[in-house]
Amino acid sequence: MSFTRQPVAVVARLLAVCVLVLLGGAGAVTSAAADQGKGSPGYCQDGAGVTVIVDFGDLGGEPVVRCAPGDQPNGVTALQNAGFTVTGSQRFGLAVACRIDGKPGPDAESCAAMPSATDFWGYWNGANGAWVSSQEGAMTHKPALGGFEGWSFWRGKSFGTNPPPRVAPVRPAQQPSTSPSATGASGDTGGFPWGVVIGVVALVVIGGAAGIVAARRKRGAR
Repeated sequence: MSFTRQPVAVVARLLAVCVLVLLGGAGAVTSAAADQGKGSPGYCQDGAGVTVIVDFGDLGGEPVVRCAPGDQPNGVTALQNAGFTVTGSQRFGLAVACRIDGKPGPDAESCAAMPSATDFWGYWNGANGAWVSSQEGAMTHKPALGGFEGWSFWRGKSFGTNPPPRVAPVRPAQQPSTSPSATGASGDTGGFPWGVVIGVVALVVIGGAAGIVAARRKRGAR
């Protein structure tokens, strides 16, 4: 019996390492999608808040959609309550949004006064499923409850040519509810089927160990 103990111990160690590696990957996915402290990711439910969409344009990155819960007094507060950080102008304060989430950086914009007429954050309001360039400043405009607010940045564009956010101000259709067995009642792991992967790895490791045991038995029987 002594010749079977070593392969079994090896199997146990290999399986434990595989499980830890896979769970570590699942943890990385979860932490990468962590909440920013204010607001919530994705669209607000109808009438439950103001959906804010920030398009970083040629500053890099995809448009970000977040929800500022409840009624919002103005566009700047909605932007902040959705979870974005805003840096205003040294001269005009938050009446001029110089940076959103640190972009553009200090090497491109000092934020001393007004930004460049061709490099600035455009402010948009959602109306009837389309973006309309706001005719009012974000500090005085009151967003509609259940409505959309948009911000976009593109270099070399003027007030008349600055494109709106690339995500339309339209709430996606309600997705069908999924049963607990489909979503994983033990917790969300970012949508990746870690349980299946772990099971397959376990079968492969155990199958390989069984082959080792069989081979050693044959050699011991000779």
